[in-house]
Amino acid sequence: MRFVVVGDCTLDITVTPAHRRQRGGDTPAVIRLGPGGQAANVAVRLARLGRDVRLVAPLADDPAGRLLREALMRDGVEVSALRAGRSATVAVLLDRNGERTMLSDRQSLRGFARAALARAGWVHVSGYALLDDASGDGLARALARRLPGMRLSLGGGSLPHEPARMARFRTRLRLAAPQLCLLSLDEAAALLGRRTRRAQAAAAALADVADVVIVTAGAGGSAAMVRDRLLTVPPAAVQGPIVDATGAGDAYAAAVIARLAAGPWPPRPGQLRSAMADGGRLGGRVARVAGAQGRVAGERRPAA
Repeated sequence: MRFVVVGDCTLDITVTPAHRRQRGGDTPAVIRLGPGGQAANVAVRLARLGRDVRLVAPLADDPAGRLLREALMRDGVEVSALRAGRSATVAVLLDRNGERTMLSDRQSLRGFARAALARAGWVHVSGYALLDDASGDGLARALARRLPGMRLSLGGGSLPHEPARMARFRTRLRLAAPQLCLLSLDEAAALLGRRTRRAQAAAAALADVADVVIVTAGAGGSAAMVRDRLLTVPPAAVQGPIVDATGAGDAYAAAVIARLAAGPWPPRPGQLRSAMADGGRLGGRVARVAGAQGRVAGERRPAA
């Protein structure tokens, strides 16, 4: 099966301060440059799992864009670049627990057309792209016209707790009609319009948005609704401290859809549990290395 991943590809500037920042002062820090972006992260993890994958994302012919193209191609990802005035950049501020705050200069998915989905068996879309008011409506319409039998999954994309934006996002979500929706607990709460502490309750409340809804809750494990049945999977037992949570959720998504693509739809409960366990293990390992696309043990390495 060919995977097409649609959305963002960014140059991540990751900053880890050595100690508390002081206003007006000069704080020592470790600063790294590397590839990122929700869609690009998923595409890279799929390629490292041995899948045939193409990324559709806005990329300019600038230094950042050239660096990102080279990194994607080294991992075996086919790149279909949409026109952009400049390539997207994100500043990622890490705290001592590996949690991140992002300052984003994203680019809209202008010029996207259904033709970009050619020969895809599975399409995965970044929630950032569907949330974008400049291009989200057109993207939703194009996804709604996908060929019969083409599966569509959607990642959350740091959904904001803003009712008006969530109403527009829900409208696009209904139009696109994904088979699978993957959300963090906080993203699920934003979509529901209320706070919730349990992945199980969030997944059950969002059962209408897709055939399968998965909600992840970090140390709380994950929960899913499929065929009116609620499933839960405990957190993966991964050794070591969390270094950088950036990209861990994207790795989870890649592992899940890679496993589910080989089976029937909707998946049987046992298949879905296995896919969620795969996602938890890969996401946990990714959170323990630096960078959204940091390589972990067991991933396929590019050919020399």
